[in-house]
Amino acid sequence: MRFPNGRNGLDFLLTTEARPLATLKDLKPDPRNARKRTDRSASLIQESLQRFGAARSIVIDEDGRILAGNGTVEGAKAAGISKVRIIETEGDEIVAVRRTGLTEEQKIGLALADNRTSDLSEWDGLMLQQLSETHDIAPWFEAEDLAALIGEEGEVTTAAKEHEGAKELDPESFSEFDHTCPRCGFEFDG
Repeated sequence: MRFPNGRNGLDFLLTTEARPLATLKDLKPDPRNARKRTDRSASLIQESLQRFGAARSIVIDEDGRILAGNGTVEGAKAAGISKVRIIETEGDEIVAVRRTGLTEEQKIGLALADNRTSDLSEWDGLMLQQLSETHDIAPWFEAEDLAALIGEEGEVTTAAKEHEGAKELDPESFSEFDHTCPRCGFEFDG
């Protein structure tokens, strides 16, 4: 469809208004992120960003906390990308990233990299268990899914649990902390 100004329908919807810019260091990782990158997925995210540039959106809240895209931000930092263009939305529209100048080979590589890096990440069973105690995660994880990740009687079945010398601590001992990270709000002792 062509509009009177000669632009096609999609171009007509694009605006030239300035969008707020920030830097990656302005964003805060989500301390309750239940997705963990393996070394391989992290390196592939970085490689994809170096080869093809940024091509996906992330989601942040009003305070700059990363709700979705923690791995993308980590990879972007490692790839030397520092700028973030912020698009305000209330969730009633899809935000599309239009990439230009890619060859057909790069388009295929970008699509494969985007989907494959997600496959290579892992769920953090302990974080999912903690989230399930305070939030309804049932729409995304059925009881069987959680049992497979958490194990019998709440015992976490992640690789971290299997490390020599690892031990479970009583969650009650984590009620008060000595320090709080000024960037992300993570509380810790030490």
